[in-house]
Amino acid sequence: MQCHFEITKARNGALTLRYGNKWLHSSYDPLNEGKRWAAEVSYQPGDTLIVLGVGLGYHLAALVEKANEVKIIAVEPAVELLKYCFFNPALKNLEQTGKIIIFHHEQPLQNFLTAHIDQFLLERVKVIEYKPLERVFPQEFLKYRREINDILFGLLCSLNTALRFSVTWTRNFFLNLAKVLTSTPVKSFYGVFQSKPGIIVSAGPSLNKNLSLLKEAKGKAIILTVGTALKPVLATGINPDIGVSIDGGKANFRHFEGIDTTGFPLLFDPIIYPRILEEYKGCLIASVYFEIFQTWLQNLGYLDPGQVRMGPSVANYAFDFALKLGLDPIIFIGQDLAFTGGNTHARGTVYENREPTKEKSRLLEIEGFYGGKVITDRSLHAMLQYIETQIAMTANGRRIINATEGGARIKGTEVMTLRQAIDTYCQEPFNPDTRIKEICSSYQPLNKIKPGELAEKIKAEKAVMEKAIKICRTGERLARDLELAFTSKMPSQQQVNKILKRLDKVDAEINNLREELLPVAMVFQPVWFQLNKGPFSRPEAEWRAEGLRLAKKSLLLYQGLAEGIDIVQDAMAQAAERLSSV
Repeated sequence: MQCHFEITKARNGALTLRYGNKWLHSSYDPLNEGKRWAAEVSYQPGDTLIVLGVGLGYHLAALVEKANEVKIIAVEPAVELLKYCFFNPALKNLEQTGKIIIFHHEQPLQNFLTAHIDQFLLERVKVIEYKPLERVFPQEFLKYRREINDILFGLLCSLNTALRFSVTWTRNFFLNLAKVLTSTPVKSFYGVFQSKPGIIVSAGPSLNKNLSLLKEAKGKAIILTVGTALKPVLATGINPDIGVSIDGGKANFRHFEGIDTTGFPLLFDPIIYPRILEEYKGCLIASVYFEIFQTWLQNLGYLDPGQVRMGPSVANYAFDFALKLGLDPIIFIGQDLAFTGGNTHARGTVYENREPTKEKSRLLEIEGFYGGKVITDRSLHAMLQYIETQIAMTANGRRIINATEGGARIKGTEVMTLRQAIDTYCQEPFNPDTRIKEICSSYQPLNKIKPGELAEKIKAEKAVMEKAIKICRTGERLARDLELAFTSKMPSQQQVNKILKRLDKVDAEINNLREELLPVAMVFQPVWFQLNKGPFSRPEAEWRAEGLRLAKKSLLLYQGLAEGIDIVQDAMAQAAERLSSV
């Protein structure tokens, strides 16, 4: 027998909710029930609380009243219940006034949470369940708890990547600047292959099954090949139409070592490992993803070459490029995102002998390409979730086909073999490599500024940074003075006020240079993370303890900014030298 939701009145006259013969809120006093639940919730000021279970929202109202220093995000796992929630006008008022944020299931949960959670404060995010609803819908709650945990893990991976590579990416950007100026802008390719088929070749272990068929698609589909898969694709005797690579680490060069790159262009972002571009023989196609770098270039008079969005995998970058080319359908091969056959990568790649992790805590069972379950790890699962969201948000009706023939099932794709995909969609020759070569060879730089002029402007910016470093050193000294003032037996209010006034002046001087310090912004991310975590963000009533925290926070700020400027200065000096010789 199918159960139905029913709004009715509790004994105290308040509205309550029933599902079949089960009460979702108290049949006696749902308001007090909500208050009792809220009273048991532990939190710190500045936390973000994700509450699973909305119902009529009595517990959320009680939580808002108790915890007005936290952000409250509410997710209703029982999706059908959501339309009954706003029978309680107080809940609607809480949402309209911004006191709670409710997930309405109109977009992927990942996009919703990403928009409302500060990546730098992930350690301050807590997921809590409203037990009266969880008891009635245990499977739905379990599903959403797992999905939220996976999303938070994915955000953490993304943050860790940004923090780990922020210095590398900034250095690479400046070292690759001369190549960006002389490369074909990715904008030149927007919409060029409208409604033509495309194949994105990744390096998952299932690539072994159908790689030999790729020859049949040559000239009848755009073959985009990620860097990791270049060696096995070239071993079949064909060139990809375009190679795709973004990884800024030294290990990325191994995928290009010993291969002939004269026969196909490479799409890159300037965060890529510089030696790859220095030794690349074919045409180069430039995109700039990070707005920090885009804005800096535009401020110096350089025309934006176009943006290709990145994600946790180079396949996300290739997919966005495929969309910008106008490709339809887009066919995935080698996109396992799981340990097919107990392997991590296809034969012929530099990672062919790598073994999957054996840590059970990192392994997951997910739905497979052929049904049933396959094994993956949390990092690959985060990539799977990202590409599923990417498809849902950006495909705009285009046909996306998963012809991997193994690995994970990817939501939003049609499942077929590569044989079927080629027979159905890749039969009409249109020789894309000819058109690609025409675009690369005919491009004439249209920048307002010449490389030599840009080199001079970079040298001028270095002078501004020297000034900023001096200001930072003053800030460091004042922060130490403040710390000494608060560690003395009898801190002087007059002395503290004097130091704070001088620190305010230093802050204002740095703020006035903010635009010139734009290249430092990415390098500064790890410092920003430290400033927003731990005891620095927790207020205390005791004056001395709060003062010491402020001193340490200021010291971290100015030391971090000075170190970031040093790093960028060195990279800019090398960039100016390279630009002068272009």
